[in-house]
Amino acid sequence: MKCLSSVEIAAVTKELQKFINARVDQIYQPDATEIVIALHRSDLGKHYLRIVPGTTIYIASKRRASPLEQINFCKFLRKRLAPCRLKEIIQKNRERILELHFEGKESYFILIAEFFSKGNLILCDKEYNIISALQVQLWKDRKIKAKVKYEYPPERKIIFKDFKEFQSYIEAHKKESIVKTIALSLNMGGVYAEELCFRAKMKKDRKDPSEKELQEIYTELQILLSEELQPNTINGEPYPIKMHALGEGTACTSYNEALDKYYMQFIGAEQEEEKEIKKNPWEERIKEQEKQKEQVEKAIEENRIKAEWIYNHYMEAQELIDLFKQKKMDELKKKGAETEGKNILIEI
Repeated sequence: MKCLSSVEIAAVTKELQKFINARVDQIYQPDATEIVIALHRSDLGKHYLRIVPGTTIYIASKRRASPLEQINFCKFLRKRLAPCRLKEIIQKNRERILELHFEGKESYFILIAEFFSKGNLILCDKEYNIISALQVQLWKDRKIKAKVKYEYPPERKIIFKDFKEFQSYIEAHKKESIVKTIALSLNMGGVYAEELCFRAKMKKDRKDPSEKELQEIYTELQILLSEELQPNTINGEPYPIKMHALGEGTACTSYNEALDKYYMQFIGAEQEEEKEIKKNPWEERIKEQEKQKEQVEKAIEENRIKAEWIYNHYMEAQELIDLFKQKKMDELKKKGAETEGKNILIEI
């Protein structure tokens, strides 16, 4: 399954800007691997923002089924983000990390979604102090846990002030081939590294490109990073721009739409499960209501019988009440009545 590259996360971020100021309508957690935030704006309606740490983020046309019992992280996010609005969506330094800023009347939270390695979701306050995380993660020089300040991982540059800085960086971080250097050191991923080599007319297995060849790569890198979005799919795979190395693609209305269609094949089977889960609570409620109805009807019938007996035996009932008030228990027993606390028990 596709994991978004830094280039693709930049494209998603650009398209998601239209949801700025959307209200958090609800938060769902289908399982331990993902979070779905329902966003609502009056001019756009309700949309599901699906976040799968380590894999993807996009607007989904449908959401997966949620468990009947809420997962703790979902409860935690609902309590804090439900009354908030989405104020900013930021991808810093073209990293595979997104910041979603939420603002309430008297609160401000930053939800950080990491898409590298196993991924993570981290909720911070406005000073980037970690409040909670989907997963506690501890490394030698970096910790993701509550009450620790969030720190970005070591930067892998992709934006440079000029060619000289780019050239120095490539020389300092070169791998066994130029395509691997671009993919890993520039954090672009293999597909876009190959696309860059194709555009620069350079063999991807070249180890030591000349200064002129590096200049060509640098020029094409600037073009690729600033290119207007042209969402398309090629052999079922979604791309935000034209991929000359892969051939002609099928145009899509948006990159989010292309991602939704792609990921739907992996969760499509669960949509039927969602219907079933949604159906079960109603069935249980109907059964409970039918049971309550039977109990009420039984009680009505019992009370009707009691009322008829009292109506037909009014004088006898009055006599029993008088004896009870006079505490003449022996006479009550002779007349077939028993007592229990403040009650007279009469067998009808």
